[in-house]
Amino acid sequence: MDDICFCFDIVPSKSPLAAGAYLSVTGRIEASLLENSQISILCVEGARNNHFAFAKHLQRKGYVVHTAASGAEGIALLSDLNPTVIVINAASLRTNGVRITKRFRALLPECPIVLIVNKDPDESAVPEANNVLTLPFTVQKLVNRIRTFQTIENRHLHKLGALLLNTRSNMVTCNGKEAHLTPRLAKLLLRMMEEPETVLPREELFRKVWDTSYTGDTRTLDVHISWLRKALEEDPHRPAIILTVRSIGYRLRVPQPKPEPAD
Repeated sequence: MDDICFCFDIVPSKSPLAAGAYLSVTGRIEASLLENSQISILCVEGARNNHFAFAKHLQRKGYVVHTAASGAEGIALLSDLNPTVIVINAASLRTNGVRITKRFRALLPECPIVLIVNKDPDESAVPEANNVLTLPFTVQKLVNRIRTFQTIENRHLHKLGALLLNTRSNMVTCNGKEAHLTPRLAKLLLRMMEEPETVLPREELFRKVWDTSYTGDTRTLDVHISWLRKALEEDPHRPAIILTVRSIGYRLRVPQPKPEPAD
């Protein structure tokens, strides 16, 4: 099946109202692409020429797509990936997808799985799949299915200036730096993001993040702060984001996005 694509040239009108509408549409498109870029998809898809390939079309929609040519290859990738959604294009593989889907479900019990097949299967045969799509269908139909899971994933995204924290994967990005945090570090950073530009006493941070009433020794907190600085700061020895307030605690300064370099 060939993909059908319609191309349009959008020329902004000189009218202020029309120009405003153009910018509004452009802004929505850019926002959609940005939102999609936070979603990681593992697409298990073979190379059979007579079947529709979806990975490249999902990439054009702005998604981060990791491809695997077989179920075994996809499972091997899981050591480095924590996908938001898994798409299994069984129609492009020499399988009905049932066994592959069960293997992925066993490894990732909470990860949504979309299974693509050639003919309507017995739904009871693949209860591990969240959605089963039968060819033919449009790319947009697949995107709509992914968006139902995207809404759930967005609950895990927390943005503050240039700082983006995903509390599902515990990944944090800040002006080009990316790091994988421990659950404790992610909890500590989230607590500080909840009250930016506010001095948070050591004892309060320790009590909230470690879920304890004991606040006699907060050196453990200081060590975790130093680890966060290594993850976020350009120069951890001269912090510009997580600031120390002597004898009291710490303050999170909102990091501003760096300007794009001039052409």
